[in-house]
Amino acid sequence: MKTSYTIGFLERWTSLTLLLKEFPGVLLVAALLVPSLAFSQWSGSPKVNNLITNAANDQVNPVSVSDGNGGAIIAWQDKRSGHYDIYAQRVTTNGTVQWAINGVAICSADSDQVNPAIISDGSGGAIIAWQDKRSGNYDIYAQRINASGVLQWSPSAGDSVCKAVFDQVNIAMVSDRNGGALLTWEDYRSNAGTGIADIYAQKLSAAGVQQWTVNGIGVCTQAAAQHGPRIISDGSGGAFITWYDQRAGNYDIYAQRVNEIGGLVGIVDGVAVCTSATDQTNPDICSDGAGGAIIVWQDSRSTTSIDIWVQRMSHAVAIRWPVNGVVMNNNVAYNQINPKIVSDGVGGAIMTWEDFRTGITSDIYAQRVDSTGVVATGWNVNGVAVCVSANNQSHPNIISDSSHGAIITWEDKRDSSTNGNTYDIYASRITGSFALPWIANGVPICTVDSNQINPTAVTDGSGGAIIAWQDKRGGNYDVYASRVLQSGSITSVENVGTVPTGFALSQNYPNPFNPSTRIQYTIESAGLVSLKVYDMLGREVATLVNGRQEAGTYTVQFGINSGASGLSSGIYFYRLKVGSFISTKKLVLMK
Repeated sequence: MKTSYTIGFLERWTSLTLLLKEFPGVLLVAALLVPSLAFSQWSGSPKVNNLITNAANDQVNPVSVSDGNGGAIIAWQDKRSGHYDIYAQRVTTNGTVQWAINGVAICSADSDQVNPAIISDGSGGAIIAWQDKRSGNYDIYAQRINASGVLQWSPSAGDSVCKAVFDQVNIAMVSDRNGGALLTWEDYRSNAGTGIADIYAQKLSAAGVQQWTVNGIGVCTQAAAQHGPRIISDGSGGAFITWYDQRAGNYDIYAQRVNEIGGLVGIVDGVAVCTSATDQTNPDICSDGAGGAIIVWQDSRSTTSIDIWVQRMSHAVAIRWPVNGVVMNNNVAYNQINPKIVSDGVGGAIMTWEDFRTGITSDIYAQRVDSTGVVATGWNVNGVAVCVSANNQSHPNIISDSSHGAIITWEDKRDSSTNGNTYDIYASRITGSFALPWIANGVPICTVDSNQINPTAVTDGSGGAIIAWQDKRGGNYDVYASRVLQSGSITSVENVGTVPTGFALSQNYPNPFNPSTRIQYTIESAGLVSLKVYDMLGREVATLVNGRQEAGTYTVQFGINSGASGLSSGIYFYRLKVGSFISTKKLVLMK
């Protein structure tokens, strides 16, 4: 099977050969260009994508971070040796894999290394931490890798962060903004076998040296269970940490700030963020842009459903909004769970969650709150529907789009009837003014038969994102990636940065087609876009796009697995309408 970069190379080589017949003088220039053309293209198809690793056995739990130059560094746990190790790979903004084929070994010590976390080192490389069982229980180790793929700390083993007795798990990590890292985790050193964890933290320098007490400082060692720590920078060398806490008999939300020298700013064992009746769990956290934090969680206080609530904490770890938080979905029926949050860049935040308000399946919703704790102007008090397609959409993740909006990715089961009850990867962008400029219900990032799960996304530095996930198309789980542009197009690198100068609808390719074809169009200004397919009698047979889109070049897939499953062989027409611009072209389906 040809990979996407091979196909791109062959297409360019054919064009180059024809060019040389007419203009032999370009031979030297062509020779210089060929190496960069061969491996510098993102796949434009959600049925192809870009391979990051397909080493033996499973590669799972990918995490990623920007390389600071429009690309990404992706890490994962890897079973090629028979037990899990930690590997990583760098991919450029153009889709070029930079390091060794199938990745660089971050840690291949004996026994299992699992559940990696990753941050930027601020110099084009990354710091990666993981749970490590080489001593019989899970400890925490970390390693730094530079932009060239060279390990910077204790080679092959990684520097230890915490080797206290019993297990240390569930790592969260953030940059210290000076080349090092701040880490937090669940720690069982005092409560082995009880399921009761404490919250600990440690700071590593850019050289991998522990900056605080050996094996970490106790952020919360209260005599009850604390779980699910999340962390952000406090903007001054320290960190804000939040978790859910069982000290009152049910789970509540607590937070603490640790300063740059490891001192606790709030009261001992943390400050209460929410102590309402019943359980509050699964917090996530982002910066408020003023040295404080905004925390979101799922909340069972209504007793009939789980809702989404938020609270803002000041730099001094004092609550800023109403006691016990502000509801983000106005107590909608049924459950709303798994919230994720990102700063909107102006003191507020955008959050997303998994929403069961239909009572049947889960959808993806989003909400924005301003710096005062009020739902942002124009946003629905019950949240904005990001994706309400058939079957389940779950496990959303969110990153900033760098324009006060966000890009959301999720696992999507809408096509499970045709691909064997499995998940695909979709994404959508939501602007600060709650518009959804991409394809309604999300852009298909990967729709290959078999299972695609655990998406992770980073900014591409141009308003789009690089998305990676674990993918079972090869029988075992591998890691694949794709890039989606700010326009919502999954396309090859040639279109990146192109400024639209008019409206255009291209001829579909291939044509005739089976099983799928690609339709590309360009719009020079934002507006309501309609792209529909009609039969010879003028009857509408498929809607490919129907919604507002920003200016840009877009590529849409149409085929047996994406809108044409019930159609017979024959001639059809597709029509693009944007304002007063209308264009129609013919396509031929051959089954």
